[in-house]
Amino acid sequence: MRRRTVLTCCILILFSLLLDGCRKEINEYYERPDWLEPTIYKHLEKRGNFTSYLSCVDKAGYRDVLGRAGFFTVFAPTDEAFSTFIAEKGYASAKDIDTLTATKIVKYSIVYNQYTRDKIDDYQSTAVQGWVPDKAFKRQTAYYKWVYEEDINDNPTRVFDQNGVPQLPESAPVFNVEDNNNKHIPFFTGPFFALNNLTSYDYNYFFPGTEYTGFNVADARVTEADILCENGIVHATDKVVLPLANIEEILASDPQYSEFKKVLDQYVLEYDLAPPSFLDRYEQVAGRRENVYIKTYPLLVFAPNCENYMKFGGGETYDAQTDGWTIFAPNNDAVTGFFNSKFLVYYKKLDNMSPQIISEFINAHMFRTTVWPSKFTTTLNYFGEPARFDPENDIMKKEFGSNGVFYGTNKVQATDAFYTVLGEIILNPNYSMMLQALNTTELYYVVKNPALHLTVFMINNTTFTNIGLTYDVGRNSWVLDNPDLGNNAGVALNRLINMHIVLNEDMSNLSSNSIVETFGGEYIRYNAGYIWGAGNAESGESIIPTTKTPATNGLSYRVGKALRFSINNIGRHIEGVAAFSAFHNYLQKSAASMPDYVYNVDTKVITNVANTTNHTLLIPNNTAIQAAVTDGLLPVIDASDFTQEQHDMVLKFVMYHIMPKVIVVPNGKLSGQIETLFKTDDGKTYLTVLNEPGNMTIIDGNGRTANVVMANSNVLSNRAVIHQLDNYLKIPAK
Repeated sequence: MRRRTVLTCCILILFSLLLDGCRKEINEYYERPDWLEPTIYKHLEKRGNFTSYLSCVDKAGYRDVLGRAGFFTVFAPTDEAFSTFIAEKGYASAKDIDTLTATKIVKYSIVYNQYTRDKIDDYQSTAVQGWVPDKAFKRQTAYYKWVYEEDINDNPTRVFDQNGVPQLPESAPVFNVEDNNNKHIPFFTGPFFALNNLTSYDYNYFFPGTEYTGFNVADARVTEADILCENGIVHATDKVVLPLANIEEILASDPQYSEFKKVLDQYVLEYDLAPPSFLDRYEQVAGRRENVYIKTYPLLVFAPNCENYMKFGGGETYDAQTDGWTIFAPNNDAVTGFFNSKFLVYYKKLDNMSPQIISEFINAHMFRTTVWPSKFTTTLNYFGEPARFDPENDIMKKEFGSNGVFYGTNKVQATDAFYTVLGEIILNPNYSMMLQALNTTELYYVVKNPALHLTVFMINNTTFTNIGLTYDVGRNSWVLDNPDLGNNAGVALNRLINMHIVLNEDMSNLSSNSIVETFGGEYIRYNAGYIWGAGNAESGESIIPTTKTPATNGLSYRVGKALRFSINNIGRHIEGVAAFSAFHNYLQKSAASMPDYVYNVDTKVITNVANTTNHTLLIPNNTAIQAAVTDGLLPVIDASDFTQEQHDMVLKFVMYHIMPKVIVVPNGKLSGQIETLFKTDDGKTYLTVLNEPGNMTIIDGNGRTANVVMANSNVLSNRAVIHQLDNYLKIPAK
């Protein structure tokens, strides 16, 4: 028994000696190589000129993070940089920097993954293109706000910022439970500036006190780049950079823009209870269960508190590396002046206005991209408008934020919604039905387009009701109760609204006698201050436009009655007109013995002339008609019925005097060969139109000319215009 004990002890001693030898070999094998660079913490400690920064690292609890394996990029301020910071902030030394401030400095200086100077401005695209050189100017840092407290209706409330923006602004706000909405730190490199045609002006506009070197971080210069460490890269900076405020925080911090912020807070800001999964996560972190509300901006084109750019809105994970938001916030005087001159002209207070109109005003100042100072005129907001500000005279404050750019302005953006001919329609509640009509007919963006020159005749709500066109909100459709406008509400609305919009015509003076084409291709006339359409002429009604209002893209007039179209066929506008009597006699005579061959006296339809397309009818005067009879082109009208041959003569004559698919008026615009309704066995026939303002000549296929008699022309009809000629047109011989 004793021998076994001794033997066992010998074996254990031998095993222990062997194990110690193995441990020594293993430790020697895995010992840190001498050639490996120290960790970030050790390297900075060894250098000796980052003591203040490392003091902050210790206070922030990040010594272990920067002192072990990992992949980080650190923008580390030197002791000299901290000396300036300490003096500015009133600290006695770095040791007096409080833990909260130290944590902000450290976490905002740390970027995940390691980037050398020549790689830091590359974009980590997750799409097909992959790594894109020189396209980035921001990186996500370790710093984020997390849940914070905010007063909501005088109640302290736990709040978390919206961390995603939808691809389409009209979609619901995006919130990702796992995303902390980390702030980004901007840097400015030579290659990025060169790729985007930027210069030192674009940097110094925001940071006038810092020299642009081609590698700047916020308002700091990188004094030494690419300090290689075991667990990352350090870039030394000559300033301490605190976490930049985001656009919402910048706006809230400056009382000069409190009126603009008040509009956001009262009309477009919402607080929504966070989803249960986020509340669970908050409970794990905070150690207590309580409600947290997500701060969202559902009516805006972006949320000014979102740090993630389009990460959750159809973009890519790292899109914030390449772009950000921009806001032009008008100061209090500019906001008050705009409200007094625009909104409050029609409303006693903003509470009475539609939130959509208010959000349109705000969104005009918001750009879903970075607007660099040198690119105001070429960068567009969500409405397709450039930044209509002078960067030298209109910008009172400029600040680069963590999620974008803030410009404080001394005027509002002259947005097309309120400064074009759409302005009074969208603002004046008396024209809400016309606004709805513009949306229904998709003409909203036409009248809003600043590149067009328009005249708009505004129809108020009472006029819509009087003509029997109303909008049923419950059914989301238009209702027509007026047989004079037809039996289809959609068609009637489209024709009506188009008749009230005129493109590229100077209508500042309505005293002259003129005819103009409206946006839908139909024509209206004006003379001696009166204006009318074909439907108005039928009922003997004229309209006197009032209150002419200039706009950035034309003029708008108020009209007490609507410009109306006609639904009657073209014969309705020929019969009873003395100047057209001889021509009309042939229509009636033919219809008496052969209805519908040339004309129908009941429906007033001329053969082949449909009232769904445009036509120009050229009617020879009575003398010219008699000449056509004398020349054998028309039969003599007597008591007997027309023979088939005579019917054919009338049909050919009439068809050759009608130009289909087009309305030609003496305005100098449309000239050249134009097809007629008459066709030979060989094909189409044409007339030649010589057109100038106030004068028009028609040349037939035989070279004969006929002049438009202005006194009896420009007669409006249903999608047609009728002219009188001083000669007849002769069909060319084969």
